[in-house]
Amino acid sequence: MKNIIVGKIFLITLALCAAPSHTAFSQVEAKKNDTYKKAVKYFYQKKFEMAEVLFQESLKQDPENVLTYSYLGDILLNKKNYDGALNLYKKALDLKPDIAENYFRIGQIYYYKKLGNMAIENFQKALDVDSTLKFSHYHIGLTYLMIVRDKENTIRSWETYLRAAPEDPQYENIRRVIQLLKDPNFILPPPGSEVTIEEALLLGGATLTTAEHKASDKKAGNESKKTKKKVEGLYLDDEL
Repeated sequence: MKNIIVGKIFLITLALCAAPSHTAFSQVEAKKNDTYKKAVKYFYQKKFEMAEVLFQESLKQDPENVLTYSYLGDILLNKKNYDGALNLYKKALDLKPDIAENYFRIGQIYYYKKLGNMAIENFQKALDVDSTLKFSHYHIGLTYLMIVRDKENTIRSWETYLRAAPEDPQYENIRRVIQLLKDPNFILPPPGSEVTIEEALLLGGATLTTAEHKASDKKAGNESKKTKKKVEGLYLDDEL
């Protein structure tokens, strides 16, 4: 049962929220920004290379277009160019500091860079700007779980998320994992431990000794490595 629960819970990926919606332009501005409009069209068609070229050209025409920086940031984030994406999101926030999605994306970048506290800070900023961006609660909890290794704050964040999003199709799976985390005998493995979070969840807690863990690895062959690779892969964003 635990195996099924954990397998399902980690299917909740770190997918990016919808790309920022562009503001309404006047007819004159719309004509002036034909390049931008074409870039957006290519972006949603997932033709990111063509979109990137056009967004760069659009910036020459309109260097103050906040959303162009956001879209370019999304493209670089999709390429896993985290530092480049981070610079673009920060530029967008310099121009317009009230776009919650940009804080959310910065939080994701810090998550990928394993900077847990900075990730949590930016996910929280996203909520401060837009309280309806409730998926940030899930990401805060995930950061506490996977990077900070803080059971209590993982539980608190995910319970907040479930209250905010009872319609989530993974509701029951998240709730069951919360119950597992609430078990006083469940101990999260510390960072650098040979026991991964995935293994700890499957085993009901980080209770294996090093010897037992090595014996388990030997018996299972490459199975645990494949599982870890699979789960880590699910955290990567395939779609914007």
